Amino acid sequence: MRARNHSFSKRDTSTSPSGPAGIRGADTACDNANMRAVFLPYLVNGAGGDPALWVDVMDEGRALLCDLGDLSRLAPRKLMRVERAMVTHTHMDHFIGFDVLLRQILGRERPLTISGPPGFIDRVEGKLRGYDWNLIEHYPVKIIAEEIDGDRIRAAEFSGAGSLSRSPLPDRPFTRDAAGVGVLHAERAFTLHADLLDHGIPVMAIALRETEHISVNKDRLTRRGLRPGAWLRELKQIARRCRPADELLDAETLEGEPRRLPAAELIDDILSRSPGQRLAYVTDIRPTPENIEKAIALARDADLLVCEAPFLHEDAALAAERGHLTARQAGEIAQAAGARRLAPFHFSPRYTGREAELWQEAATAFQGRVIELPQPAGRQEDRLQ
Repeated sequence: MRARNHSFSKRDTSTSPSGPAGIRGADTACDNANMRAVFLPYLVNGAGGDPALWVDVMDEGRALLCDLGDLSRLAPRKLMRVERAMVTHTHMDHFIGFDVLLRQILGRERPLTISGPPGFIDRVEGKLRGYDWNLIEHYPVKIIAEEIDGDRIRAAEFSGAGSLSRSPLPDRPFTRDAAGVGVLHAERAFTLHADLLDHGIPVMAIALRETEHISVNKDRLTRRGLRPGAWLRELKQIARRCRPADELLDAETLEGEPRRLPAAELIDDILSRSPGQRLAYVTDIRPTPENIEKAIALARDADLLVCEAPFLHEDAALAAERGHLTARQAGEIAQAAGARRLAPFHFSPRYTGREAELWQEAATAFQGRVIELPQPAGRQEDRLQ
């Protein structure tokens, strides 16, 4: 497994005498003061609520969503930043938040891309057909819905100009990397990987991989008489996009004054490059050998695996009957994949008051760091910050 120093916004649940063996709750800072996470994940409804993972893409001004369970807790400004959403399947608890997201982005010019398993475009169209759109023509809203179908990715556009009716887009290949994991989307900052697993219906598991991690050496920054600011975001963009080496950038001095400097010089001196962060998201899968194998491949060397753990292993037969993993199986997948951290979630309400047993079972099987992801600030809290 490759060594990484990246950190995620979280509650750490490592070993502590203050709680069950292998579990504790304590707010933690980054593992390395010079390393700043680019993916900050939050479980919108906690470990026991509807699945929805909001991922803040730092330095990019945008966010991603894995699953669209209840989104009523997310503040409008957070929903407006969502650029892509990946829906594992369209059971109600994974898709009911679509309407909340849709209502928020009706006046937004930036398109929303939403991806899912086979048949997903029909599900999006069905949602949209449930409303009347006679006044929508002048709204800038545009939704690109796409689905994995064998070795193809099929897509359709729904726009305000088109009264949110379905307009087919060209197919594109669903390619796989050297490890056999499918590539859903690739860009300069990160790639989205996906595969189809079985839950009685096809479900999509997801991996988010930063192309390259770029961090700032704060000591060198200070020695140059400079201080952090929005200009560092621009510097990282120049580095990622390989823009002209003679480009000048307005840096900010310790006194708060602008200083024009060559971007290439700053990149060489104060930026560090390392392997990018990896985050995997797996939920609602039967514990079959094929599913387990695919989940392990997708989560290979992940800095964080967010994995369902609805049942205790004492109820493994019931879990299998309902097409889910146990907490032990989630821990075993994380351990086999070489994941660095595991965040169990999607707890069954049958264990209300016994959640510590689910955490403990996952931690024992994983033999690594099990964490509890935070929830984002709610609508009221967001207004107060």
